[in-house]
Amino acid sequence: MRIAIASILQESNTFSPVYTRYDDFSPVFGREAFDRHQGKLTEMGGFIEVLKKQGVEIIPVCAAWAITANRLLKPDFQKLVDCFVQFLSAAPVDGLLLAMHGAQTAAGEDDVEGHVLSIARKVLGPDKPIVLTLDLHANITRKMVALSTAIVGYKTYPHVDMFETGEKAAGIIVRTLKGELQPKMAFAKLPLIIAAENSQTHRGQMHKLRQMGDELEHTGKVESISLFPTQPWMDIDEMGTSVVAVTNGNAKAARKQANAMAKRLWNARKIFDPKLTSVEDAIDEALKTEGGPIVLAESSDSTGSGSPGDSTGVLKHLVKAPLAEPAAIFLVDPAAVSIAFESGVGSTVTMRIGGAFDKKNSKPVKVTGYVKMLSDGRWTARARGYNTGIVTSMGRSVVLEVGNVYVLIAERSAMTVDPELFRSHGIDPAWCKIVVVKSPNGFRAAYEPIAKKCFVVDTPGVSTANLKNLKWKRIARPIYPLDLDTPDPVLQ
Repeated sequence: MRIAIASILQESNTFSPVYTRYDDFSPVFGREAFDRHQGKLTEMGGFIEVLKKQGVEIIPVCAAWAITANRLLKPDFQKLVDCFVQFLSAAPVDGLLLAMHGAQTAAGEDDVEGHVLSIARKVLGPDKPIVLTLDLHANITRKMVALSTAIVGYKTYPHVDMFETGEKAAGIIVRTLKGELQPKMAFAKLPLIIAAENSQTHRGQMHKLRQMGDELEHTGKVESISLFPTQPWMDIDEMGTSVVAVTNGNAKAARKQANAMAKRLWNARKIFDPKLTSVEDAIDEALKTEGGPIVLAESSDSTGSGSPGDSTGVLKHLVKAPLAEPAAIFLVDPAAVSIAFESGVGSTVTMRIGGAFDKKNSKPVKVTGYVKMLSDGRWTARARGYNTGIVTSMGRSVVLEVGNVYVLIAERSAMTVDPELFRSHGIDPAWCKIVVVKSPNGFRAAYEPIAKKCFVVDTPGVSTANLKNLKWKRIARPIYPLDLDTPDPVLQ
């Protein structure tokens, strides 16, 4: 048995001012893809673990991951696809395990996952199994369902089960090739966008729904059932929340379970409406609270949601706050990094920082600070979740002390959900009074265990929870919550 494994992962935000290029994926191919993920808590790591135990010959194709941004530019998209085809075609295989996000776009292509699947089908033919793993925030399309044998999504948000998702997908493809499983898949699509801020799966309504899904799997009514509340910031036509069910040989049962879960999601839609706190109130509450850290989540500038990470919505208040203890915040500003490097460690600089990309929603803030650290911006993710064990490179970076505020400024965007981002630069969040993360919910896995309180704050940005503030042009209407009177969907 020879099974190819590949990962091409990016989430798109079509409102972002930053576009994606080939190099943003740091792609590797063949054996290098295997080496990058072996022993790591990623989908590819899960693929490898199961296939090795099953004695399967693994054919690594590629491993590529880019942080959320706007569309991948057309020539860069073509280059990435061409390399994928080249390595997938290099050796005959019996099937393909493919890890993708499910909400990736490119110039001229709203459905990158569907496009990649169509190419894989041309190489492998119509009958060989392709099992696709997707992020919980995937936007499921008809093409994805038609061209894959089975789709398996993350169960958790914050996402901490990438490895387990990979294991599950690998088990499905092995059992399929052995003749033990005949996957039948159905999906139900809803005119619904669920805000990221209030859809965590470890508590609340989404937790209850996930428990129902787990029970269906445990009792054997389905092989897999995945809830996909979708990436909220994609202005594309085939957009909305979905449920995908996979059964063993029973298409009717797959349809029944997908529809039943989708109906529960729809009926609970108002529960997911987010509740935000003003920055001023959050800082005041933090200063009144004994100890720390107090986490301020600036979701509108979430680097994992496609925002550039350059917002001054919290920064402008934080540098003026009467802090007696340290605070930490991350910022993307290449020009500010260059100034700090020119000045050197130990120097004091006055400059304007922030508002480097999203000039509509942020204006630069003038600060005077002490250059405490310069670095190459390379660090390894340690927390369970995004790319655990994988090295992150965010370009040259600087720690600038502005009073009691430690501003970690980088040339390129990075995920902020892992405290190691700060720790790797000499800032321990556990000893801070306030820590600002650029995330709507993913931060909770690592930060809630150490935080005294958490506030999701209300600032403008391209990943805002106030979805009505965005200029939608292509999305099919009506859709909740953009249209509060959206009629109940008719499920097939």
